[in-house]
Amino acid sequence: MTDTAPPAAGIDDCRHVEAEEASAVVAVLEADPLVAAPAAEMVATSGVVPGEARFLTVGGPSRSLLYMGTSVLPLRGGTQELRAFGRAVAAMGRGSMSVHGRRELVSSIWETLGLHWGAPRDHRATQVLMELSRPVDPHLPLPGIRPAGLGEFEDVLPVAAAMYREELGSDPFTPGAGVPFRRRVARSLARGRTWVGFDGDEIVFKADIAAMSPQVAQIQGVWVRPGRRSRGIGTGGTAAVCAAVQSLGLTPSLVVNESNTPAVRAYRGVGMTPVVPYATVLTY
Repeated sequence: MTDTAPPAAGIDDCRHVEAEEASAVVAVLEADPLVAAPAAEMVATSGVVPGEARFLTVGGPSRSLLYMGTSVLPLRGGTQELRAFGRAVAAMGRGSMSVHGRRELVSSIWETLGLHWGAPRDHRATQVLMELSRPVDPHLPLPGIRPAGLGEFEDVLPVAAAMYREELGSDPFTPGAGVPFRRRVARSLARGRTWVGFDGDEIVFKADIAAMSPQVAQIQGVWVRPGRRSRGIGTGGTAAVCAAVQSLGLTPSLVVNESNTPAVRAYRGVGMTPVVPYATVLTY
């Protein structure tokens, strides 16, 4: 997906955010830093770029705001504004994308988007966003957890694919998906965003940092090799990543399905607590 198509300006008064509204956008992002981390990272690196449809609003950012990156992230708005966002996003013709964010905002926008995009592959309506607001216990981090290098691409790729299949229930190497998936893995490695732990030549732990805003690091893709689970690797590996994040002055966060009891237990073992009712709609 690219960020170059113009928005469906004028649909229910929905429009793209203008450059002079950047301060208002930042105020909205800073008011909800955990949820807004992907959008805040983009603004910190690129600013608010009008005409690229990264941000949409009805009535100005302080009233309503939606971010479009590789997915749809509603950030603010009432039912009327969110329905307008749904109609405008559908009219942009980019094809369906995943939708995620605060549970009530996702529910409202999906009421409209679902009419245009059809039944989702999965609607995860009982997720929770967790954060670590206290320092990591120094006894918890698993030794040897480190950022993987680009030269370890061939080692990381099958692990990333295994996590993808387990988490999303689909094959990342289906026709048309393999090249973009490989590129995402390579880009994460090149940016130092994929963390791994080895036992000999075998990766036993992996986690990715999906977004790094000026305040928050959003962790995702946490994976422990089958057969090595229930041994504290998930807790110790996640603690190591969280400690590294905290050393940068950032707050660690992640999203997990409430029904995934082992994962929730592992993250609570690190000291993370649930703070935001969350939801994700997967459309592909």
